[in-house]
Amino acid sequence: DFPTGTVYRNGHARFCADDDTPCLHPFDADGMIVAMTFDASKPNQVLFRNKFVETEGYIKDKEMGGMSQRGLFGTKKSGGRIANLFQMDYKHVANTNVIHSGDSLYALWEGGLPYLLDPLTLQNKNGRGKAGLSDLNGLLSDNFSAHPRYDPVRKTYVNFGSVFDPIKSEFKVSLYELNASSFQSTRKNGVIPNFVLDAPALIHDFILTTNYCIFFINDTRINTMSAIKAMFGSGGFAGSIEVDKDAEHSHVVLIPRSLLDAKEQDAVSNIDLFQDERITVVKMYRHFAFHYANAFEDMKGNVVFDTVQMDDMELASDFEEPFWQIENPFRDVSPTRLIRYTVDIQNKRLAINDDGSNQKVLTTRLPEFPSIPRDISTRQHRYIYPLVARKKVNVDPKVGGLSGPVAAVAKIDSEDTANNQYFSFEPHEFPGEAILIPKAGKNASLPLEEDACYMLVQVTNGKELKTDVAIFDVEGDQAFQKGPILRFPMPVFTPHMLHGSFAEGVTFDFVES
Repeated sequence: DFPTGTVYRNGHARFCADDDTPCLHPFDADGMIVAMTFDASKPNQVLFRNKFVETEGYIKDKEMGGMSQRGLFGTKKSGGRIANLFQMDYKHVANTNVIHSGDSLYALWEGGLPYLLDPLTLQNKNGRGKAGLSDLNGLLSDNFSAHPRYDPVRKTYVNFGSVFDPIKSEFKVSLYELNASSFQSTRKNGVIPNFVLDAPALIHDFILTTNYCIFFINDTRINTMSAIKAMFGSGGFAGSIEVDKDAEHSHVVLIPRSLLDAKEQDAVSNIDLFQDERITVVKMYRHFAFHYANAFEDMKGNVVFDTVQMDDMELASDFEEPFWQIENPFRDVSPTRLIRYTVDIQNKRLAINDDGSNQKVLTTRLPEFPSIPRDISTRQHRYIYPLVARKKVNVDPKVGGLSGPVAAVAKIDSEDTANNQYFSFEPHEFPGEAILIPKAGKNASLPLEEDACYMLVQVTNGKELKTDVAIFDVEGDQAFQKGPILRFPMPVFTPHMLHGSFAEGVTFDFVES
């Protein structure tokens, strides 16, 4: 009952140029797509392929035999300090996510436009280098986030793109809704809804419900010294943006999705989030979140969401040696928790639980990369599948240095955390983000079939430099913690990668391919 389809995954994978100039941070490494096609008519076979995204920077690197551009997280171009002075044209690495739509793939990185790829060969559809970029038929003029959210009812993706204008000190976030089968805009007029902040926000992900686009906004500022270092080539621009640790609150911002409808043509540009009465803003305890599991609206119309939160966050980017060669590189990383919040829409505040708190802790086992089946998005869910630490840890959320690479997976029961299930790999094995694949004939959007899924993870063996594929049956009370029902080696080693998805029904001729 494993369905026919293709698993696509993207991630940073080229950590050194041909002249041995290193990437100093993994987020600066060139993206590589991995694809695995499973076909129910071809048991015991997998059609595997992998390929670097042929971005403009990747092509230039290969042609010059070095690092042609700087990275946002501090990687330096070849040629020494002088070559890096005032070089602000950062490399588009296309390394964060990949989405299948229609007959195309879209390789995503939040600092630029998508690259359009062939879903079988993984080659650029429109040519190598810059020619491979797509503005989605003129829709995009700036950046496009790597975290589109799927609406299974409307059959659309909702996404955002953000750009900072340092001259105006203006941070603009544009909102898009795309047909899931074509990746083209559902909005027919030329007005693109957007909001503007007066400082660069750190927005990597967002969440979606039936009626809201939800963003988490921290007070941020430019660290002048870090910005000067970036200009002089001794640091990356990402490190110059910092969260204001003196701020008492963060804000959950709920933007009505009605503003994305084609009929809304007026008053949807340059929205002031904190003054516009159409927007709901809720204060909460200050923290930071890179990723969210899901959000939905309950029977009362309140918004429930699950977030991976940490108390502090620093995007250091002034490395002199690669991040992974630093002794204890996680010493300044705040530990994470998976937390559930409920927003009382009517009263514009966080709802209070029976225990008097405004949060429900789902796990403190250093969770990250939370996953759910795609068709659960925007709908009420019970289970979440994050990566976690191998063992239970007692952490102080305000003390850094307790984090580290995760080496286990979890099935979190948001209704009763006593039922949480965990599976740990070997200490030198590191799983990537889980991809949930509903079993053939099952509907994960139905409460009784929500966990009727297989879970696929890539497992990187750091000791032997090998990568396996591990498939779990997650259905039922005890199946998950029994471990993989199937584990097989990939034909090539791939490093720990980032995000991906399962394209149901997408298959190819194995022999011809």
